[in-house]
Amino acid sequence: MTLGEKIIDLRKKRGLSQEELAITLGVSRQAVSKWETDESTPDTAKIVALAEYFHVTTDWLLRDIVPEPDTGKTASHTASEPAHIITPLLLCMTIAGCACGLLLICYGFFRAATTLPTVLGLMLLIFSVALATGYGLFLRSQTEAAGKSFMRSFWRIAVWFVSPVACYPLVLVFYGLLTEIPYQLVNQLWLALPKPIWNIARLLLLSGVPLLLYLAVCLFVSLRLCRPHTGKQ
Repeated sequence: MTLGEKIIDLRKKRGLSQEELAITLGVSRQAVSKWETDESTPDTAKIVALAEYFHVTTDWLLRDIVPEPDTGKTASHTASEPAHIITPLLLCMTIAGCACGLLLICYGFFRAATTLPTVLGLMLLIFSVALATGYGLFLRSQTEAAGKSFMRSFWRIAVWFVSPVACYPLVLVFYGLLTEIPYQLVNQLWLALPKPIWNIARLLLLSGVPLLLYLAVCLFVSLRLCRPHTGKQ
């Protein structure tokens, strides 16, 4: 069985046209046609791409032997098909859960008469993070690259909803340190500074520092995860 016959067989089993396979591999339809008629041979990179796409070995593609039994690899591919549908859906759901959780926490903290919205929002936030983490670990057990990609995509956005809750204890510590400033010093500043400058300074100190902390954490995590991953697999 020649390489061209193997490509034809694999393509038809997957239900692809020559043009669809060409788009997947980043080549022209004419190139695929020449491969299948054995007029030309794919280069090494395309051989590897064909093997990965059809879940076969490069050794089987290049050697003129009887096709391997299409059992385990096909089953693995069939089992992974739902993941291509579930992964983006679950990514959107978990990020939306984090956003809704933060909204409930803010509503309960600033507007609601009871702590119930805050508790529900915190539970939703924790559940969404736990679900995303669990699914990321599941994907990583199947394919390490897929698991890492999912978690990087999740945290690039979710950090903007999770970090306010994570930074809240630090903000409380910061406010606690401000209360330790001697009253005499505060009174001297109040008398020495013009009132508009004093009000601006208070606003920057009480609101600006927590806001800068929030933006610093979110931007650091987002930009860090947006960088291409070059670590060893």
